[in-house]
Amino acid sequence: MFATSGDVLKMSLALGVVVLTIFLSILIFYLILIARDVSKMTEDAEAVVHKVKKTIIKPLSVVDYVLTKVQPIIESVFEKQQQDDE
Repeated sequence: MFATSGDVLKMSLALGVVVLTIFLSILIFYLILIARDVSKMTEDAEAVVHKVKKTIIKPLSVVDYVLTKVQPIIESVFEKQQQDDE
């Protein structure tokens, strides 16, 4: 089967290429699995951010808007009360 040392070299190179190909295939498979998990995690994070925006940020912005509209009225009432106390 192996007549010369060149045959042994070619066989070992072929075996090395096969082993390298197998390991690279496994590596690519695991990288695909990791990328899929990262994609799922980012989708979950986007859902959480959307829920936080919907339940916390929007009501706070409404409260802030109301406070900016009511603040001059409250300040005028306090000023009037201070003038009455004097």
